[in-house]
Amino acid sequence: MARPVHRLSAVSVALAASMIASVVAAGPFAPAEAHGRDETPTPTPTPSSPPSSPPPSSPLSPSPSPTPTPLPSTATPAPPPGDDHLVGSWSAATTRVTTAVGGQTVRMVVRASLGGSRARVHLSNVFGFTPVTFTNVHLGVHGSGARVRAGTNRPVTFGGETSVTVPAGQSVWSDPVSGKVAAGQDLVVSVHVPGYVHGVTGHDRAFATTYMSGPGDHAAEESAKGYTYTSNQWFFLDRVAVGATPATGSVAVLGDSLTDGTGQANDANRRWTDYLHRRLSAGSRPMRLGILNAGMAGNRILRPTVGPSGIARFERDVLSQPGVRTVVVFEGINDISRGSYGSAKPLIDGYKKLIAAAHAEDLRIVGATLTPFHGFGSWTRQKEKIRQQVNRWIRTSGAFDSVVDFDRAVRDPRSPRRLAHAYDDGDHLHMSDAGRRRLADAVALRVL
Repeated sequence: MARPVHRLSAVSVALAASMIASVVAAGPFAPAEAHGRDETPTPTPTPSSPPSSPPPSSPLSPSPSPTPTPLPSTATPAPPPGDDHLVGSWSAATTRVTTAVGGQTVRMVVRASLGGSRARVHLSNVFGFTPVTFTNVHLGVHGSGARVRAGTNRPVTFGGETSVTVPAGQSVWSDPVSGKVAAGQDLVVSVHVPGYVHGVTGHDRAFATTYMSGPGDHAAEESAKGYTYTSNQWFFLDRVAVGATPATGSVAVLGDSLTDGTGQANDANRRWTDYLHRRLSAGSRPMRLGILNAGMAGNRILRPTVGPSGIARFERDVLSQPGVRTVVVFEGINDISRGSYGSAKPLIDGYKKLIAAAHAEDLRIVGATLTPFHGFGSWTRQKEKIRQQVNRWIRTSGAFDSVVDFDRAVRDPRSPRRLAHAYDDGDHLHMSDAGRRRLADAVALRVL
Protein backbone atom coordinates (compact mmCIF):
# COMPACT_ATOMS: atom_id res chain seq x y z
CA MET A 1 0.00 0.00 0.00
CA ALA A 2 2.93 2.30 -0.54
CA ARG A 3 2.09 5.33 -2.62
CA PRO A 4 3.66 5.81 -6.05
CA VAL A 5 6.82 7.85 -6.52
CA HIS A 6 6.25 11.31 -7.97
CA ARG A 7 8.19 12.41 -11.01
CA LEU A 8 7.58 16.14 -11.14
CA SER A 9 8.58 18.10 -14.22
CA ALA A 10 9.16 21.85 -14.24
CA VAL A 11 5.69 22.29 -15.70
CA SER A 12 4.01 20.05 -13.16
CA VAL A 13 5.79 21.85 -10.32
CA ALA A 14 3.91 24.96 -11.38
CA LEU A 15 0.71 23.26 -12.00
CA ALA A 16 -0.64 21.82 -8.85
CA ALA A 17 -2.72 23.68 -6.34
CA SER A 18 -6.16 23.49 -5.52
CA MET A 19 -9.01 23.72 -3.33
CA ILE A 20 -12.29 22.35 -3.41
CA ALA A 21 -15.61 23.11 -2.19
CA SER A 22 -19.14 22.17 -2.21
CA VAL A 23 -21.89 23.74 -3.99
CA VAL A 24 -25.43 24.07 -4.77
CA ALA A 25 -27.46 21.78 -6.82
CA ALA A 26 -30.50 23.73 -7.56
CA GLY A 27 -31.03 27.42 -7.64
CA PRO A 28 -28.67 30.37 -7.22
CA PHE A 29 -26.69 31.01 -4.08
CA ALA A 30 -27.55 33.82 -1.75
CA PRO A 31 -24.80 36.15 -0.49
CA ALA A 32 -22.37 34.52 1.93
CA GLU A 33 -22.36 35.46 5.59
CA ALA A 34 -19.86 35.89 8.38
CA HIS A 35 -17.20 33.39 9.39
CA GLY A 36 -13.97 33.00 11.38
CA ARG A 37 -10.54 31.42 11.07
CA ASP A 38 -9.58 28.38 13.08
CA GLU A 39 -7.57 29.36 16.10
CA THR A 40 -5.85 26.00 16.07
CA PRO A 41 -5.02 24.39 13.71
CA THR A 42 -0.95 9.61 -7.89
CA PRO A 43 -0.10 10.24 -10.94
CA THR A 44 2.01 13.25 -11.83
CA PRO A 45 0.04 16.18 -13.27
CA THR A 46 -0.05 15.83 -17.04
CA PRO A 47 -0.97 18.36 -19.72
CA SER A 48 -3.99 17.55 -21.84
CA SER A 49 -2.31 19.61 -24.53
CA PRO A 50 1.33 20.58 -24.00
CA PRO A 51 1.93 24.35 -23.87
CA SER A 52 4.44 25.94 -26.18
CA SER A 53 6.33 27.22 -23.14
CA PRO A 54 6.05 26.69 -19.38
CA PRO A 55 3.70 29.02 -17.49
CA PRO A 56 5.47 32.06 -16.07
CA SER A 57 4.67 30.83 -12.57
CA SER A 58 6.75 27.72 -13.16
CA PRO A 59 10.37 28.55 -12.33
CA LEU A 60 12.68 26.80 -14.76
CA SER A 61 15.34 26.94 -12.07
CA PRO A 62 13.37 26.82 -8.82
CA SER A 63 14.85 28.52 -5.82
CA PRO A 64 16.06 26.15 -3.11
CA SER A 65 13.23 24.48 -1.25
CA PRO A 66 12.60 25.75 2.27
CA THR A 67 13.91 23.53 5.01
CA PRO A 68 11.02 21.24 5.97
CA THR A 69 9.91 22.41 9.38
CA PRO A 70 7.92 19.74 11.19
CA LEU A 71 4.42 20.93 12.04
CA PRO A 72 2.16 19.50 14.71
CA SER A 73 0.49 16.51 13.09
CA THR A 74 -2.30 16.79 15.64
CA ALA A 75 -3.31 20.33 14.63
CA THR A 76 -7.09 20.24 14.85
CA PRO A 77 -9.62 22.42 13.03
CA ALA A 78 -11.84 24.56 15.22
CA PRO A 79 -15.59 24.03 14.95
CA PRO A 80 -17.29 26.04 12.21
CA PRO A 81 -18.41 29.43 13.50
CA GLY A 82 -22.08 30.32 13.68
CA ASP A 83 -25.24 28.78 15.03
CA ASP A 84 -26.00 26.34 12.21
CA HIS A 85 -26.01 22.59 12.87
CA LEU A 86 -23.35 21.65 10.36
CA VAL A 87 -22.71 18.07 9.33
CA GLY A 88 -19.82 16.76 7.27
CA SER A 89 -20.75 15.76 3.73
CA TRP A 90 -17.29 15.09 2.27
CA SER A 91 -13.75 14.81 3.61
CA ALA A 92 -10.20 13.85 2.70
CA ALA A 93 -7.34 12.94 5.02
CA THR A 94 -4.35 15.22 4.38
CA THR A 95 -0.60 15.24 4.68
CA ARG A 96 2.22 17.11 2.91
CA VAL A 97 2.13 16.13 -0.77
CA THR A 98 5.17 16.16 -3.03
CA THR A 99 4.29 18.94 -5.43
CA ALA A 100 4.14 22.71 -5.72
CA VAL A 101 1.63 25.20 -7.06
CA GLY A 102 1.37 28.85 -7.87
CA GLY A 103 0.18 31.52 -10.26
CA GLN A 104 -2.76 29.50 -11.59
CA THR A 105 -6.24 28.26 -10.82
CA VAL A 106 -7.12 24.78 -9.65
CA ARG A 107 -10.54 23.20 -10.15
CA MET A 108 -11.53 20.05 -8.25
CA VAL A 109 -14.56 17.81 -8.08
CA VAL A 110 -15.92 16.15 -4.92
CA ARG A 111 -19.07 14.15 -4.27
CA ALA A 112 -21.39 15.17 -1.43
CA SER A 113 -22.64 12.26 0.66
CA LEU A 114 -25.21 14.31 2.55
CA GLY A 115 -27.61 16.91 1.19
CA GLY A 116 -28.36 20.12 3.02
CA SER A 117 -28.13 23.89 2.91
CA ARG A 118 -25.67 26.67 3.61
CA ALA A 119 -22.56 24.76 2.60
CA ARG A 120 -19.13 25.62 3.99
CA VAL A 121 -15.74 24.50 2.75
CA HIS A 122 -12.62 24.04 4.86
CA LEU A 123 -9.12 24.79 3.58
CA SER A 124 -6.02 23.50 5.33
CA ASN A 125 -2.43 24.66 5.45
CA VAL A 126 -1.59 22.40 8.39
CA PHE A 127 1.43 20.88 6.64
CA GLY A 128 2.58 24.04 4.87
CA PHE A 129 5.91 25.79 5.33
CA THR A 130 4.64 29.35 4.93
CA PRO A 131 1.31 31.23 4.80
CA VAL A 132 -0.85 30.50 1.74
CA THR A 133 -3.21 33.01 0.16
CA PHE A 134 -6.35 31.83 -1.62
CA THR A 135 -8.27 34.27 -3.80
CA ASN A 136 -11.48 34.20 -5.80
CA VAL A 137 -12.71 30.81 -4.58
CA HIS A 138 -15.81 29.65 -6.43
CA LEU A 139 -18.28 26.82 -5.88
CA GLY A 140 -20.43 25.25 -8.53
CA VAL A 141 -22.14 22.10 -9.71
CA HIS A 142 -20.10 19.80 -11.91
CA GLY A 143 -20.96 19.64 -15.57
CA SER A 144 -18.42 17.49 -17.41
CA GLY A 145 -14.64 17.51 -17.42
CA ALA A 146 -13.47 20.89 -16.16
CA ARG A 147 -16.81 22.53 -17.01
CA VAL A 148 -19.12 23.92 -14.32
CA ARG A 149 -22.86 23.66 -14.91
CA ALA A 150 -24.07 26.96 -16.34
CA GLY A 151 -25.43 29.40 -13.79
CA THR A 152 -24.14 27.56 -10.70
CA ASN A 153 -20.62 28.99 -10.23
CA ARG A 154 -20.73 31.37 -7.26
CA PRO A 155 -18.05 33.20 -5.24
CA VAL A 156 -17.13 32.01 -1.74
CA THR A 157 -16.04 34.44 0.94
CA PHE A 158 -14.00 34.21 4.13
CA GLY A 159 -15.02 36.68 6.82
CA GLY A 160 -16.80 38.63 4.08
CA GLU A 161 -13.65 38.87 1.95
CA THR A 162 -12.90 37.18 -1.38
CA SER A 163 -9.30 36.49 -0.31
CA VAL A 164 -7.90 34.74 2.74
CA THR A 165 -4.35 34.06 3.95
CA VAL A 166 -3.93 30.93 6.07
CA PRO A 167 -0.78 30.70 8.22
CA ALA A 168 1.35 27.57 8.24
CA GLY A 169 -0.09 25.01 10.64
CA GLN A 170 -3.61 26.42 10.48
CA SER A 171 -6.84 26.03 8.50
CA VAL A 172 -9.96 28.05 7.76
CA TRP A 173 -13.72 27.63 7.26
CA SER A 174 -15.47 29.61 4.57
CA ASP A 175 -18.56 31.68 5.13
CA PRO A 176 -21.80 29.77 4.54
CA VAL A 177 -23.12 29.75 0.99
CA SER A 178 -26.90 29.71 0.92
CA GLY A 179 -28.64 27.18 -1.29
CA LYS A 180 -29.25 23.47 -1.41
CA VAL A 181 -26.75 20.67 -1.92
CA ALA A 182 -28.13 17.31 -3.03
CA ALA A 183 -26.87 14.02 -1.64
CA GLY A 184 -24.70 12.31 -4.24
CA GLN A 185 -24.12 15.54 -6.15
CA ASP A 186 -20.73 16.28 -7.69
CA LEU A 187 -19.55 19.69 -6.55
CA VAL A 188 -16.77 21.82 -7.99
CA VAL A 189 -14.40 24.20 -6.27
CA SER A 190 -12.18 26.53 -8.25
CA VAL A 191 -9.38 28.34 -6.41
CA HIS A 192 -6.89 30.87 -7.65
CA VAL A 193 -3.52 30.48 -5.89
CA PRO A 194 -1.57 33.62 -6.81
CA GLY A 195 1.68 32.84 -4.99
CA TYR A 196 4.16 29.99 -5.38
CA VAL A 197 3.45 27.31 -2.75
CA HIS A 198 6.00 24.65 -1.88
CA GLY A 199 4.87 22.29 0.85
CA VAL A 200 1.26 21.66 -0.10
CA THR A 201 -1.30 20.23 2.30
CA GLY A 202 -3.35 17.75 0.34
CA HIS A 203 -4.39 14.20 -0.44
CA ASP A 204 -2.12 12.16 -2.67
CA ARG A 205 -4.45 9.53 -4.17
CA ALA A 206 -7.73 11.23 -4.91
CA PHE A 207 -8.80 8.82 -7.67
CA ALA A 208 -10.50 11.91 -9.06
CA THR A 209 -9.40 14.33 -11.76
CA THR A 210 -8.27 17.77 -10.66
CA TYR A 211 -8.13 20.39 -13.43
CA MET A 212 -5.42 23.06 -13.45
CA SER A 213 -5.07 26.15 -15.57
CA GLY A 214 -2.11 27.88 -17.07
CA PRO A 215 -1.15 31.25 -15.56
CA GLY A 216 -3.99 33.42 -14.31
CA ASP A 217 -7.28 33.55 -12.48
CA HIS A 218 -9.93 31.37 -14.13
CA ALA A 219 -12.00 30.60 -11.02
CA ALA A 220 -15.16 32.46 -12.09
CA GLU A 221 -15.24 30.88 -15.55
CA GLU A 222 -17.74 28.10 -16.07
CA SER A 223 -16.12 26.84 -19.26
CA ALA A 224 -13.24 24.37 -19.34
CA LYS A 225 -11.21 26.45 -21.77
CA GLY A 226 -8.60 27.74 -19.32
CA TYR A 227 -7.91 24.33 -17.76
CA THR A 228 -5.32 22.43 -19.77
CA TYR A 229 -3.63 20.23 -17.15
CA THR A 230 -4.81 17.46 -14.87
CA SER A 231 -3.73 15.81 -11.63
CA ASN A 232 -5.04 13.03 -9.41
CA GLN A 233 -4.38 14.85 -6.15
CA TRP A 234 -6.55 17.10 -4.00
CA PHE A 235 -4.93 20.25 -2.63
CA PHE A 236 -5.77 22.27 0.52
CA LEU A 237 -9.46 21.31 0.72
CA ASP A 238 -10.10 18.67 3.37
CA ARG A 239 -13.81 18.90 4.19
CA VAL A 240 -17.21 20.14 3.07
CA ALA A 241 -20.12 20.56 5.50
CA VAL A 242 -23.79 21.40 5.02
CA GLY A 243 -26.53 22.73 7.25
CA ALA A 244 -28.85 19.98 8.47
CA THR A 245 -31.38 19.20 11.18
CA PRO A 246 -30.07 18.54 14.71
CA ALA A 247 -31.00 14.87 14.34
CA THR A 248 -28.66 14.44 11.36
CA GLY A 249 -25.09 13.22 11.84
CA SER A 250 -22.16 11.67 10.04
CA VAL A 251 -19.96 8.56 10.12
CA ALA A 252 -16.19 9.04 9.80
CA VAL A 253 -13.95 6.15 8.71
CA LEU A 254 -10.28 5.93 9.71
CA GLY A 255 -8.49 3.76 7.18
CA ASP A 256 -5.64 3.07 4.78
CA SER A 257 -5.63 2.30 1.03
CA LEU A 258 -8.44 -0.22 1.43
CA THR A 259 -10.65 2.72 2.43
CA ASP A 260 -8.89 5.29 0.27
CA GLY A 261 -10.03 3.31 -2.77
CA THR A 262 -6.93 1.72 -4.31
CA GLY A 263 -7.94 -0.38 -7.31
CA GLN A 264 -10.85 1.71 -8.52
CA ALA A 265 -10.95 3.53 -11.84
CA ASN A 266 -10.34 7.27 -11.81
CA ASP A 267 -13.51 9.34 -11.22
CA ALA A 268 -15.49 6.14 -10.58
CA ASN A 269 -16.42 6.91 -6.94
CA ARG A 270 -16.27 3.21 -6.06
CA ARG A 271 -14.63 3.29 -2.65
CA TRP A 272 -16.39 1.03 -0.18
CA THR A 273 -17.61 4.17 1.57
CA ASP A 274 -19.18 5.30 -1.74
CA TYR A 275 -21.02 1.99 -1.99
CA LEU A 276 -22.13 2.43 1.63
CA HIS A 277 -23.53 5.86 0.79
CA ARG A 278 -25.49 4.33 -2.09
CA ARG A 279 -26.97 1.76 0.29
CA LEU A 280 -28.04 4.52 2.64
CA SER A 281 -29.62 6.48 -0.21
CA ALA A 282 -31.50 3.53 -1.72
CA GLY A 283 -35.08 2.56 -1.07
CA SER A 284 -38.19 4.49 -0.27
CA ARG A 285 -36.86 5.81 3.05
CA PRO A 286 -33.20 6.79 2.57
CA MET A 287 -31.06 7.35 5.66
CA ARG A 288 -29.74 10.90 6.01
CA LEU A 289 -26.18 10.31 7.13
CA GLY A 290 -22.90 11.84 6.03
CA ILE A 291 -20.16 9.35 5.11
CA LEU A 292 -16.69 10.82 5.60
CA ASN A 293 -13.70 8.97 4.18
CA ALA A 294 -10.50 9.50 6.20
CA GLY A 295 -8.55 6.80 4.39
CA MET A 296 -4.92 7.38 3.49
CA ALA A 297 -3.02 4.87 1.35
CA GLY A 298 0.06 3.52 3.14
CA ASN A 299 -1.04 4.84 6.53
CA ARG A 300 -0.45 2.93 9.79
CA ILE A 301 -2.09 3.09 13.19
CA LEU A 302 1.15 3.13 15.20
CA ARG A 303 3.86 4.79 13.11
CA PRO A 304 4.10 7.83 10.84
CA THR A 305 4.88 6.51 7.36
CA VAL A 306 2.63 7.95 4.69
CA GLY A 307 1.21 10.80 6.71
CA PRO A 308 1.02 10.96 10.50
CA SER A 309 0.10 7.76 12.30
CA GLY A 310 -3.56 6.90 12.66
CA ILE A 311 -3.36 7.72 16.36
CA ALA A 312 -1.76 11.12 15.69
CA ARG A 313 -4.28 12.16 13.01
CA PHE A 314 -7.37 10.68 14.68
CA GLU A 315 -8.45 13.94 16.33
CA ARG A 316 -7.95 16.08 13.23
CA ASP A 317 -9.20 13.74 10.49
CA VAL A 318 -12.01 12.00 12.39
CA LEU A 319 -13.10 13.28 15.79
CA SER A 320 -13.27 16.96 14.81
CA GLN A 321 -15.52 16.39 11.78
CA PRO A 322 -18.73 18.45 12.01
CA GLY A 323 -21.68 16.41 13.21
CA VAL A 324 -19.74 13.15 13.59
CA ARG A 325 -21.71 10.58 15.60
CA THR A 326 -20.03 7.29 14.78
CA VAL A 327 -16.44 6.32 13.99
CA VAL A 328 -15.41 3.21 12.04
CA VAL A 329 -11.80 1.99 12.37
CA PHE A 330 -10.64 -0.18 9.47
CA GLU A 331 -6.88 0.15 9.68
CA GLY A 332 -3.92 -1.91 10.85
CA ILE A 333 -3.02 -4.19 7.96
CA ASN A 334 -0.03 -1.98 7.08
CA ASP A 335 1.19 -2.19 10.68
CA ILE A 336 1.19 -5.97 10.32
CA SER A 337 2.26 -6.29 6.69
CA ARG A 338 5.10 -3.77 6.84
CA GLY A 339 5.92 -3.89 10.53
CA SER A 340 8.06 -6.23 12.59
CA TYR A 341 5.94 -6.85 15.66
CA GLY A 342 6.21 -10.05 17.63
CA SER A 343 2.60 -10.09 18.78
CA ALA A 344 -0.73 -8.32 18.38
CA LYS A 345 -0.30 -6.38 21.64
CA PRO A 346 1.11 -3.10 20.22
CA LEU A 347 -1.72 -2.86 17.69
CA ILE A 348 -4.37 -3.77 20.27
CA ASP A 349 -2.96 -1.09 22.58
CA GLY A 350 -3.26 1.36 19.68
CA TYR A 351 -6.91 0.45 19.14
CA LYS A 352 -7.56 0.98 22.85
CA LYS A 353 -6.22 4.55 22.55
CA LEU A 354 -8.56 5.25 19.63
CA ILE A 355 -11.50 3.80 21.54
CA ALA A 356 -10.73 5.91 24.61
CA ALA A 357 -10.41 9.07 22.49
CA ALA A 358 -13.74 8.44 20.75
CA HIS A 359 -15.54 7.66 24.00
CA ALA A 360 -14.13 10.84 25.56
CA GLU A 361 -16.05 12.72 22.87
CA ASP A 362 -19.20 10.61 23.48
CA LEU A 363 -18.88 9.03 20.04
CA ARG A 364 -19.76 5.50 19.07
CA ILE A 365 -16.79 3.54 17.67
CA VAL A 366 -17.06 0.48 15.45
CA GLY A 367 -14.14 -1.90 14.83
CA ALA A 368 -13.68 -3.66 11.48
CA THR A 369 -11.71 -6.89 11.29
CA LEU A 370 -8.62 -6.92 9.07
CA THR A 371 -9.00 -8.61 5.70
CA PRO A 372 -6.72 -11.39 4.35
CA PHE A 373 -3.50 -10.75 2.46
CA HIS A 374 -1.99 -14.21 1.80
CA GLY A 375 -0.15 -14.02 -1.52
CA PHE A 376 0.86 -10.39 -1.05
CA GLY A 377 4.63 -9.93 -1.11
CA SER A 378 5.13 -9.23 2.60
CA TRP A 379 2.88 -12.03 3.92
CA THR A 380 4.41 -14.50 6.39
CA ARG A 381 2.95 -17.08 8.74
CA GLN A 382 3.97 -14.93 11.72
CA LYS A 383 2.17 -11.89 10.30
CA GLU A 384 -0.89 -14.00 9.57
CA LYS A 385 -0.83 -15.19 13.19
CA ILE A 386 -0.85 -11.55 14.37
CA ARG A 387 -3.74 -10.70 12.02
CA GLN A 388 -5.75 -13.59 13.45
CA GLN A 389 -4.96 -12.45 17.00
CA VAL A 390 -6.05 -8.90 16.21
CA ASN A 391 -9.29 -10.08 14.61
CA ARG A 392 -10.05 -12.38 17.54
CA TRP A 393 -9.62 -9.45 19.92
CA ILE A 394 -11.80 -7.15 17.80
CA ARG A 395 -14.57 -9.79 17.66
CA THR A 396 -14.53 -10.95 21.27
CA SER A 397 -13.10 -8.27 23.57
CA GLY A 398 -16.17 -6.03 23.63
CA ALA A 399 -13.84 -3.01 23.52
CA PHE A 400 -15.51 -1.57 20.42
CA ASP A 401 -19.17 -0.60 20.64
CA SER A 402 -19.90 -2.76 17.59
CA VAL A 403 -17.96 -4.92 15.16
CA VAL A 404 -18.09 -5.21 11.36
CA ASP A 405 -16.55 -8.50 10.23
CA PHE A 406 -14.91 -7.53 6.94
CA ASP A 407 -12.57 -10.53 7.18
CA ARG A 408 -15.45 -12.97 7.14
CA ALA A 409 -17.18 -11.06 4.35
CA VAL A 410 -14.38 -11.25 1.77
CA ARG A 411 -12.19 -14.23 2.66
CA ASP A 412 -12.11 -17.42 0.61
CA PRO A 413 -14.17 -20.00 2.55
CA ARG A 414 -11.87 -22.78 1.33
CA SER A 415 -8.69 -20.89 2.18
CA PRO A 416 -9.53 -18.26 4.83
CA ARG A 417 -6.07 -16.70 4.78
CA ARG A 418 -6.80 -15.46 1.24
CA LEU A 419 -9.23 -13.07 -0.33
CA ALA A 420 -11.94 -14.78 -2.35
CA HIS A 421 -10.99 -14.62 -6.02
CA ALA A 422 -13.95 -12.42 -6.97
CA TYR A 423 -12.96 -9.83 -4.34
CA ASP A 424 -9.22 -9.76 -5.12
CA ASP A 425 -7.97 -6.90 -7.28
CA GLY A 426 -4.98 -9.03 -8.24
CA ASP A 427 -2.31 -8.21 -5.67
CA HIS A 428 -4.02 -10.33 -2.97
CA LEU A 429 -4.42 -7.35 -0.64
CA HIS A 430 -6.58 -4.72 -2.34
CA MET A 431 -10.19 -5.20 -3.34
CA SER A 432 -11.87 -5.42 -6.70
CA ASP A 433 -15.02 -3.37 -7.28
CA ALA A 434 -16.97 -6.43 -6.16
CA GLY A 435 -14.85 -6.62 -3.03
CA ARG A 436 -15.39 -2.97 -2.12
CA ARG A 437 -19.11 -3.39 -2.67
CA ARG A 438 -19.03 -6.50 -0.47
CA LEU A 439 -17.43 -4.52 2.35
CA ALA A 440 -20.23 -1.95 2.17
CA ASP A 441 -22.86 -4.68 2.13
CA ALA A 442 -21.30 -6.26 5.24
CA VAL A 443 -22.02 -3.17 7.36
CA ALA A 444 -25.20 -3.54 9.41
CA LEU A 445 -26.75 -0.10 9.09
CA ARG A 446 -28.01 -0.23 12.67
CA VAL A 447 -24.40 0.06 13.97
CA LEU A 448 -24.03 3.45 12.32
